[in-house]
Amino acid sequence: MAGALSGCQSTQEQSAKLEAKAKLEKREHPTSAQHGLSIAHPSTEAKVLEATVLPGSEGAAVAVTVENTSAQALEAVPIAIAVKGASGQIVYQNNTTGLEPSLTEISSLPAHEPVTWVDDQIPASGEPASVHATVGEAPAAQGALPQIAVSGLSLAEASTGETAGTVHNRSTVDQRHLVVYVTAVRSGRIVAAGRAVLAELAAGASMPFQVFLIGSPDGARLVADAPAVASG
Repeated sequence: MAGALSGCQSTQEQSAKLEAKAKLEKREHPTSAQHGLSIAHPSTEAKVLEATVLPGSEGAAVAVTVENTSAQALEAVPIAIAVKGASGQIVYQNNTTGLEPSLTEISSLPAHEPVTWVDDQIPASGEPASVHATVGEAPAAQGALPQIAVSGLSLAEASTGETAGTVHNRSTVDQRHLVVYVTAVRSGRIVAAGRAVLAELAAGASMPFQVFLIGSPDGARLVADAPAVASG
């Protein structure tokens, strides 16, 4: 009996390792990066609350606030955007091959909480005027999400949108490719947005970051979201 239990445990451990490896490979070599993002079925659990396009002199940014309406956290949530010009023609979509994962998905969505995702890589051509966003189906996170916090947000230079802060990994899980999304809100509207990508943030560590916001952040309230990378 002891031998059988030991064998069962080894099989479970092996299965867990294989699942973790598969998640890591998916994150480092995502299907959306190889073939372009395509959402076959919109999510019934995550909904778009607001989608805003923010034109800038050298490019534009898109900010999309998404809320997880379910009782469980979600991870690797695909998000597709179609940016349109003033006449309604599509001038940009994030479905081209080779995009990094943070430009096609939200790493995690806590249960019953909103997160504002930002794409600050929108080309300046085409005079973007509006954006439509779609969130796709995503798997439930296994266990509690790592706790990530942001402090000390401050606008250093209004003319350039230069913003600084510190991100804290208050978990025992290393964070790789952690993205900090920063938005500036005035009168309930997002008026500027940007993001910073941290290659790695060790468990229990803190790190300063810098973001250059696109839009008009002067006098606005700064807000940050740093969705945890569930699998580290």
